[in-house]
Amino acid sequence: MKKYVIILLAIFLARCEQEKERDIGKEVVEIDKDYIRSKLSYFTINNAKIEGAGKKILQKMIKESQFVVFGENHYSKQTSILTKALIPLLAKASYTNFVVEVGPNSANKLKELSTSYENTVEQLKVFNTKYKFKEFGESADPIPFFAGIEDAEFLSEMSKYNMKIIGIDQEYYFSILFLMDELLKEAEEKIGYQKIVEMKVKAEEKICQYFRKEEKKEIKSALEEILKDIDILNFFNQFDKEDTKANKIINDLKLSWDIYMRWRQDSHVDRISYMRNNLYDIYKQNSKAKMFIKIGSLHASRIISNKAYDIGNFTEELAIKNNTISSSINSWRPYYKEKDSITNNLKKYKKYYKRLALFTMFSKKEEWTIIDLKSIRKDIKNQKIKLPTNGDYHSLKKIIEGYDYQLILPVDESITYNLNKKNEK
Repeated sequence: MKKYVIILLAIFLARCEQEKERDIGKEVVEIDKDYIRSKLSYFTINNAKIEGAGKKILQKMIKESQFVVFGENHYSKQTSILTKALIPLLAKASYTNFVVEVGPNSANKLKELSTSYENTVEQLKVFNTKYKFKEFGESADPIPFFAGIEDAEFLSEMSKYNMKIIGIDQEYYFSILFLMDELLKEAEEKIGYQKIVEMKVKAEEKICQYFRKEEKKEIKSALEEILKDIDILNFFNQFDKEDTKANKIINDLKLSWDIYMRWRQDSHVDRISYMRNNLYDIYKQNSKAKMFIKIGSLHASRIISNKAYDIGNFTEELAIKNNTISSSINSWRPYYKEKDSITNNLKKYKKYYKRLALFTMFSKKEEWTIIDLKSIRKDIKNQKIKLPTNGDYHSLKKIIEGYDYQLILPVDESITYNLNKKNEK
C-alpha cells in the first residue's frame, strides 16, 4: 500500500512539473476587449429595484464584504437612485452603518430630519430652503450631497430600514448658519437667553457679510475674518466646558475652518487623517459592524490617491485586520444631460479617458455597466492575462489596482434640487 502511494505521489509531482514547464513556455495573452467583456455585466433600475445580470455581482459583493466603499460622482441623480435601490440589499445583508462625506454634526441633523421617514423629503426641503444661500452659487448647501429630492429619497429609505447615518468629514463651508441655530438650542435653559439670541443674530449678520465680501474678492478669506471677529467669538464664548454638545459643534467648526484655510498648504492630508480617525472611532465601537461608505471616487481608492492613503485604503487595512473583505467601487458618467442636450464626457475629457477605452467602450446610455476589477487583478497576478505595454498600461493599472469594481453610469444629470422656490433666500 505504501509503495502504491509513493508511485501516485511521484506521478502527481511529475505532472505538476510538466504543467509548470508549459506555463513557463506559454506567452501570457494581453488584455483585450473580449477579455473585458467576460468580466462585466449590465443592469437597470426600475421603480427602485435593480434588474439584470449585474444585480448578482452587486449582491455577491454586498454579502461577502464587511465594508463597501462606494466612490461616487457628487450631485449625480443616477448615483442617488442607485443608492436607494441598494439599501434593501444592504439591510438584508445586515449592514447597520451608512457612512457619508459630511461632518458628524451634519449627520446628526440628517438623522433628525429623517426620523419620520415618510416626511424626510419635505423636511429636507424646508431645511435646504432656510439655510441655502443662492447668491453664493449652487454648491452653497448647508449639508453637501443631500440637496436633491433623490438624496432625500435614499435618506428616507435608510431611515425606513433603521440604518445609522454617520458623518466622518469636516463640517461644510456653508454649514455654519444651521449650526449656529443648533448652538442656540443648547442655550435655551441659560440665564440671559434673550441676550444670547441677540448675540447670535449679530454674529450671523457678520458671518453673511464676510461671505459676501469674499465672494466679491474684497477679503482673502471669510473664515479668517470669522475666527477673529469679536461678535462671533462672544457668541461662542457663551458656552462653557459643561456644554458638551455645543463645544463639540464649535470645536468641529474651528477644526474644519483650519483645514479649509490651509488647503494651499497641503491640508488635504490632514482632512483625510481626520476622516480616517473618525471612521476608526466608529469601527472601535463595534469592529464587526458592516458599513456602507458613500464618498467621492478619489476617496474610495485602495492605493494612494491625491497624495493620501484615503478611506478605501483604510477600510482595506481594517478588513485585513479583521480577516474580512473591503470592496471598493469607482464610478464614471460618460454621458451628462443638461436641459435637452447630452454631453459626451468621454470626448470632453478625452485626455483622461482615452487611455481607458478598454473599459469605457462598454458604456451604455440606458444601462449600468459593472466591471469586476478584482477578478481582473487576480488573473494578472496569476499570469493568465497581462496589461498592454503601451501608455495605456499606467491608466489601466491605476484603476485595476485602485478599485475592486468599476461602475459606468447610464445617461446622468444633476440632482433635482429640493427647495421651496418661493421662500428661497
